[in-house]
Amino acid sequence: MNRITFLIDGFNIYHSAIDVSNFLGGVTTKWLNLHSLCHSYLQLFGKDARLEEIYYFSALATHLEHKDPDKIERHKIYN
Repeated sequence: MNRITFLIDGFNIYHSAIDVSNFLGGVTTKWLNLHSLCHSYLQLFGKDARLEEIYYFSALATHLEHKDPDKIERHKIYN
């Protein structure tokens, strides 16, 4: 059995979601279901692949806090 663990860099996935949203003409992808996303990739690892764990990590964008004070709070909620 293939036990698969995903490591998700929150900063990069956030900006990738923004890029996809722009490419799709504004379709929002910011509140992405990470479990479903990871689960959708299991087939690439074989028929016996099983989702073991998902590790999500991210740094807070404190450098943007002066532009949008609620941004940090929204980020904490997502974590």
